[in-house]
Amino acid sequence: MMRVLWLCSLVLPDFSQEFGIKKVNTGGWMTGMLHALEKTCQVDISLCFPIYEKHRLKKGIYNNHRYYTFLCDSMEAYNNTMIESFEQILEVSKPEVIHIWGSEFAHTTAMLWACKNKGILNRAVISIQGLISVISKHYIADVPEKYRMLRVAGGTGIDEMVTSCEKRGNCEIESLKMVRHVIGRTDWDRACTEAVNANICYHFCDEILRDIFYECKGKWKYNECEKYSIFVSQAASPIKGFHYLLQALPLIIRKYPNTHVYAAGRNIFNIENKQPYIMYLNQLIDEFELKEHISFLGRLNEEQMVKQYLKANVFVLPSAIENSSNSLNEAKIIGVPTVGAFTGGTSNRVVSGKDGFLYPHNEPALLAFYICKIFRNEDDLCTKFSTNSVQQMTKFIEPKLNAERTLLIYELVAKESVRGTV
Repeated sequence: MMRVLWLCSLVLPDFSQEFGIKKVNTGGWMTGMLHALEKTCQVDISLCFPIYEKHRLKKGIYNNHRYYTFLCDSMEAYNNTMIESFEQILEVSKPEVIHIWGSEFAHTTAMLWACKNKGILNRAVISIQGLISVISKHYIADVPEKYRMLRVAGGTGIDEMVTSCEKRGNCEIESLKMVRHVIGRTDWDRACTEAVNANICYHFCDEILRDIFYECKGKWKYNECEKYSIFVSQAASPIKGFHYLLQALPLIIRKYPNTHVYAAGRNIFNIENKQPYIMYLNQLIDEFELKEHISFLGRLNEEQMVKQYLKANVFVLPSAIENSSNSLNEAKIIGVPTVGAFTGGTSNRVVSGKDGFLYPHNEPALLAFYICKIFRNEDDLCTKFSTNSVQQMTKFIEPKLNAERTLLIYELVAKESVRGTV
């Protein structure tokens, strides 16, 4: 049985009880892949989790997996202590493959240096999640300068967030120049990684969703949804483009006065010491008199997300940049009609006019136009999009197939390592 060490960007939900922490609603692609690989009985996966308080550091066995932890005191920079911690973990775990989830973290670079120091750098493979070095260039996303420059007591300015992303991006570029193997799933992430390192070995493999989304595959029905309702999965960051949707809403409401937006995440109407971007969103909401048309739902678990997908007339992804949105994948496998910004890797997920609509991310008038087309539902457009979405996504996120692809990648990396290829 092949020994594989996973470097994760968070404590996976399956291990939350072991650490006495609340389950997170992110990272479902890691949980999905872990469960799929467990069924193959071909790999022994140990996991390494970031911990932010020194007294919580520990190692052990839980859910039939050995786990390790490391102190993560910065997302922007790594240090020798972190590298040494990873070296010790590598000595104990003796992995044949080191699978690093995400290029966008400083601890990724630290792990690669640990691998290099131990002479096993060619055993490492990075799964591309979001490319922070590219995202940093899009982070401002047409937010007016007065909000970009604004500083709020106790808050973080937009320009400060850009600087943070740029620092993480420097680590990411260092990592991509060091590593031999990456796993990706879109033309965009391949183009971006190969732009940094032309000699990188790119392996295609899609993601696996959490079980509930397969159980609810194709369950969206036009006759059962809330007509003229829009669901978005994130709103509090400029790159997620909620401001573009707010600019489109007056055009939609003019034709469909009962339009209502449901947004997952914190209620920006009630946040004290608002962040500059939140202040900008509230300014748009006040300017266009949209408050009665918007509801914020708080953090949603997977069951609550499914409920909102089934309720929505349309799922909208207005992001300024994306690789492959997990929320878009979830919406499409359930069958929700979708409208997404043509940015990053989204064009690998939506065939415009066949299973949804794509539009230039900074064109709110076209976003409004396509949402209205779905609301109008001429020639049963919603059912057409729904059926085609389920068929298309089924091919991408098939658990058994993607688990087999991952195993094949592990085998290729391990064999190349034995040959000593760098």
